[in-house]
Amino acid sequence: MSKVFFSKDIKEIVERIDESKLKGKVGLKVHFGEKGNETYLDPRLAKAVYDKITDLGYEVSLVECNVLYKGSRTNKKDHIQTAKEHGFDFAPIDILDGKRGEKSMELESKKGKIKKAKIGEGLKKYDSLVVLSHFKGHIATGFGGAFKNLGMGLGSRAGKLHMHSDVSPSIDKNTCTKCNVCIENCDVNAIEMTDKGAEINSAKCIGCAMCIAVCDYGAVSVPWGGSTNKELQEKIVDYAGAIVNYLEKNLVYINVLKNITKDCDCIGKKMDPIVGDIGILISNDPVALEKKSLDLVEKESNGSFEKINRTQNEHMVEYAYKKELGNKN
Repeated sequence: MSKVFFSKDIKEIVERIDESKLKGKVGLKVHFGEKGNETYLDPRLAKAVYDKITDLGYEVSLVECNVLYKGSRTNKKDHIQTAKEHGFDFAPIDILDGKRGEKSMELESKKGKIKKAKIGEGLKKYDSLVVLSHFKGHIATGFGGAFKNLGMGLGSRAGKLHMHSDVSPSIDKNTCTKCNVCIENCDVNAIEMTDKGAEINSAKCIGCAMCIAVCDYGAVSVPWGGSTNKELQEKIVDYAGAIVNYLEKNLVYINVLKNITKDCDCIGKKMDPIVGDIGILISNDPVALEKKSLDLVEKESNGSFEKINRTQNEHMVEYAYKKELGNKN
């Protein structure tokens, strides 16, 4: 059986950090929360983890990648500003996929649905990660915990599009102003201007999603429905697995089961928690951690958590277990 430690006190949790998993430069993977959201990860918890790792003598940065959609974390400058406004101003912040998500590298995904995962290139600078995740619901994956924080979180913008869809973005010609910015920023000349507005040639599109980032008018749409919920869950785990293998399993995982909302912290509005605060879990095994987190939340919700988003939460755990990323027990 894998060891998963529980406490309501972050001081007890940080004392359980397995230093044998920390190597060289350490990235502390967090999610800063979208502007307008109020139930994102408590920055005081992140600071407690950061302080402990630095006290152990390691160089640490808070690491993230830019988001796929248009919001307060679409580009590096706004992303860091949002992070600081939300209280994450106590440590260096490193956005691993560059100013607009353009810096991406491919990592091999073993025993998965995909062959290559597109990850923020800046991960090359790190030798180990502490994955500090706020556990909550999610409209497509059922829940977001360690796997989503790691796999989706460190996917570059192209990687995030890859996970969400195998379909190219599209441009709403009624919204398009014909400003040519998307054309000027397309490295493969996949966008052409027509009389009615810009148009993406799906045969040429490589899925970098830069057009989504640079359009100031919201004319470029993300094809959210391009992957089924089950496919999205599996792709996220594949991406997480690629990072785990790349870092030779030098990762520590912490799940915070507090302020648990129906939807993700990417939703930029106030949301009410759907269950009471439970506590904090830490483990070297992400599968065991996610399984125990689900068990505790299901118990606290009297078995209603899985029904909230009508998605099979256990599928992500089962798929990760089959990929040999950890132990369910």
